[in-house]
Amino acid sequence: MILPPLSDDIAAPPPHIMAASGDSAPASVAPSGDYPSPPMAWLTVAILFLLYILSLTDRNIMALMVGPIKRDLGLSDLQISLLQGPAFAVLFCLCAIPLGMALDRYSRRVVLYLSVTLWSIAAASCGLAGSFAALAVARAGVGAGESGFGTGSYSIVGDSFPPHRVSLAMSVFIMGGVMGAGIVFLLGGPIVAAAMKAGPAAWPIFGLLQPWQQVFIMTGAPGILLALLVFVFREPPRRKAAASAGAGYGEAIAYMRQYKPLYVAAFVGFGLAYAATIGFQLWTPVYLARIHGWQPGQIGPVIGIAQIAAAAMIPIHGYIVDRLYRGGRKDAHLFWCLFTVLAAAPFGIAAFLVTSPWATVICYWLFMALILSTASMGPAMVQVVTPQHLRGRVSALYVLASGLIAMAGGPAFIGIVTTLVIGDEMKVGYSLIASVLCVLLPAALLFALGRASMRRAQAALVQG
Repeated sequence: MILPPLSDDIAAPPPHIMAASGDSAPASVAPSGDYPSPPMAWLTVAILFLLYILSLTDRNIMALMVGPIKRDLGLSDLQISLLQGPAFAVLFCLCAIPLGMALDRYSRRVVLYLSVTLWSIAAASCGLAGSFAALAVARAGVGAGESGFGTGSYSIVGDSFPPHRVSLAMSVFIMGGVMGAGIVFLLGGPIVAAAMKAGPAAWPIFGLLQPWQQVFIMTGAPGILLALLVFVFREPPRRKAAASAGAGYGEAIAYMRQYKPLYVAAFVGFGLAYAATIGFQLWTPVYLARIHGWQPGQIGPVIGIAQIAAAAMIPIHGYIVDRLYRGGRKDAHLFWCLFTVLAAAPFGIAAFLVTSPWATVICYWLFMALILSTASMGPAMVQVVTPQHLRGRVSALYVLASGLIAMAGGPAFIGIVTTLVIGDEMKVGYSLIASVLCVLLPAALLFALGRASMRRAQAALVQG
């Protein structure tokens, strides 16, 4: 499908007309301080927040149905980890490259609309899968759609607020995604339990569907209509002529090479932190079921409340980083994430050494409350340190690198260690501990190494 370019007119309209239309053209350059009004900017965040909840629901609902899916399709832990990770992540990451160019050239709202519609159709299609291959294809479609949404949302939020307010705004937006993971468990647990209790049912057109198939359809289909919400807010103006928007990624890569430690910390460091976080989100419910015998109806509300309570802390991280940044600490994002990662690690290890399931939940909440600082600081930092006309492409590269590491590596690491290294699915807790030591702590090292480069990049942007 061909998207309409933003620069169709021979002469660009004046700024006040651009503001009224909502879709800004690369050829129309707004002043550096011309941001959307605060009410419009926060309305934008609110709508993206809601859609992010939806995306994480469609992405993670599988975590509550591992047992039934394994039984009905005859799958192993390794195959489940491939469905949760690489099957979703490969297209999520690869699609970020062309979408990054599209976001710098075409209407970002149109890209978002098509992305939400695609992932919603694909998520519902998971309910029609009758084999590992079919489910993998549907999961890949979910990943492709969510790629455009994540990349586009980062760009729009980054252009809606001045640099010293981006971290708080990005934190509120990211909170929607993390709360979406919590809502999956809080509301999804009872939904899955009710579907399992009701058993298979004959649906019109689709025929006999297993309970887990019904859940996929019920949670995926609403997004087809909710995608229209992206046309409620106005697209923020682009503040520098994007004459190179169609020139590919050469300029973006050349810029990043000047600050290699910074962008390694951003792409690889945050990717590793996300990998550990996603591994905990997807496999802690499995741990509680296997080791402590909890059922989905109990796991869902408990883990959901813990996840939502941890997500509620994300704006606090953003507020702290904005305060540090305004106070003159130009490496505030990496500084704060280095601190929170080191503080989170002991709780992540203790969660699977304690004997009480409630102690596990408490440690899980403390781990998440700290580690989720990285969820918002990664994209916020990319917006702050990257020139505006490169943000779409750099954000795409960020999604590609960090997403491939996190979503392919996080769930797969746990499955590989449990199945191929330990060889005992009842010892999944040790695999989660290994992810803290082998995945999360290296991220802290990269954050430390990137701080000086971030300060240099900030100084160069100010001088430029």
